[in-house]
Amino acid sequence: MGVSVDLEGGGGRLPAPGGAAVRTALRELSASRYPERPEAVAGRERSASPLAFALMLAAAVSASVVLGRPHLSAEVWPRLVPDAVAVMVATVLLMPRTVQLRVRFWLCGITGTIAATVGVYLAVVPLRGSGNVTSDVVVLGVATGMIAILLTKWLVEELRFRVAQLATLAGTDQLTGLANRRAWDDELQRELLRARRDTSPLCIAVLDLDHFKAFNDMRGHPEGDRLLAATAAAWLEVLRGGDFLARYGGEEFAAVFRRCTLDDALIAVERLRMAVPDEQTCSVGLARWDGEETADQLVARADEALYMAKVGGRNRVKCAEWVTETGGRLGVTNWAALVPKIIADEGLVSAYQPIVDLGSGTVVAHEALARPGVEYDGSVEGLFTAAHKMGMGCDLDWLCRRAALVGSEWIPQGVPLFINVNVSTLLDTNLRVDHMLLLLEGYSGRSPEEVVLEITEREVFSDLVRLRLVVGLYRQRGFRFAIDDVGEGHSTLEVLAAVTPEYIKIARPMVVDALSVGPRAAVAAVVAFAQASGSTVIAEGIESELTASFMRRMGVHLGQGFHFGRPLVPAGTALNLSVPLLRPPSGGSTGLLAGGAQVA
Repeated sequence: MGVSVDLEGGGGRLPAPGGAAVRTALRELSASRYPERPEAVAGRERSASPLAFALMLAAAVSASVVLGRPHLSAEVWPRLVPDAVAVMVATVLLMPRTVQLRVRFWLCGITGTIAATVGVYLAVVPLRGSGNVTSDVVVLGVATGMIAILLTKWLVEELRFRVAQLATLAGTDQLTGLANRRAWDDELQRELLRARRDTSPLCIAVLDLDHFKAFNDMRGHPEGDRLLAATAAAWLEVLRGGDFLARYGGEEFAAVFRRCTLDDALIAVERLRMAVPDEQTCSVGLARWDGEETADQLVARADEALYMAKVGGRNRVKCAEWVTETGGRLGVTNWAALVPKIIADEGLVSAYQPIVDLGSGTVVAHEALARPGVEYDGSVEGLFTAAHKMGMGCDLDWLCRRAALVGSEWIPQGVPLFINVNVSTLLDTNLRVDHMLLLLEGYSGRSPEEVVLEITEREVFSDLVRLRLVVGLYRQRGFRFAIDDVGEGHSTLEVLAAVTPEYIKIARPMVVDALSVGPRAAVAAVVAFAQASGSTVIAEGIESELTASFMRRMGVHLGQGFHFGRPLVPAGTALNLSVPLLRPPSGGSTGLLAGGAQVA
């Protein structure tokens, strides 16, 4: 898929993607946002050339006059020094910019010092009685002083140019030529001030290339870099003239849409989403500024909307805020503001979802799912994303484990309880297996054999050796393991091979699309791995009998999803009112749950 870059709106279209030519074109486009333009640099160099030739001509005339007066032979050398200085100045001015800056500055400094010294000598010595002040001495003194002034002016201009150049480099991403994170932060602050002053609408978007890590692993990092550069070039071409695009970090980009309503911004980001080259896709989180929030709060809402787009299946746009037909406002919860309060108040409860045998329909296990004790919109996954970015992921993870055990008293002994644990928390040296045993003893009385730690990866992880070691230590105490969301996120075959889990949970998007060729082949591969390693496969997100039957025919034995029961909170627990109550049947060991599943 090819795109092109139009330099300054006309002519000179370069093919894309990739290559030094494209990056050069992008840098020229990016330079328009910074004070020093390439045209100004070229103009300054053009003005330097006539000055240099004029100095050389003046030096030649002056030298010929001095040398043509033999009675001044004793004073020839000081009168020729200004001419030599003029030649040196001309040399500096004609020197190409490829010459090292240090050489140019030293030469200018030496030349300026000589010019100033000789100028003072020629002007002061005759006045002290060493000779008569002749007209040629005055002319040479004035000329030498002017040379020193010109040199100083040139040095100041050169320093200004270098400072502007460094500012541009500091705010430019060298791979794509776009503004970098530092320039983005500065630009967003300026745009918010402008929008507040003009009372104009403003929207921002955070864009993330889907499955970029897999793309890098499959095709190599040079191809990944080429994709980033090509995407930047494609987006610059379809972006509105007054908007601002930056590389936010990694495969994430960010855009500011000036004087733009939410409806117009949706159209703009859809154009960006459809312009991704190489048949790749991207997910977008869009947020409209409410007129009061800070830049960090605005970006946090857009980032949460991006996460919703990822959870919803990728290759889509999600708005952090929109207006309903009745004028009401809906949005994604600002988890960044709630995370410290939730942790401080221990404001979490657990909902429990049954895991069912697809053959018999009996409940064989339950998964504990954390729910905050406050009203919220959107997915609760935003809570964990915000906590991780705020450095509070381990605290929240530990609180979730405790809530899962505290609320599990109604679950019969011997029925496994799946508890989510993030891989970074599992490997935290401050949270050892002994702490988990104390947690079990203090809050549930369950044995480690009844607990399955469900590993969830919310960030890229590579220390597989340590993961294997820690998992082995937990297993020695009786814990079992499951790998969550296989087929999306960061759960890879390398993690499966390192952990060799007792349970493998296939991600919901793959289960829902299992009738398609690609997802069906992936499910078959997971089943084959499980059979070879002795694991049990669990299909997540089953919402119909048709999906359950198809999974069963493919060799999947266990299932989980709304078809069998929604996540429910035990009765009597302080809970989020949006989560329904779970009232276990009398006796607590058998009976019907939602969806008709039987408790084993």
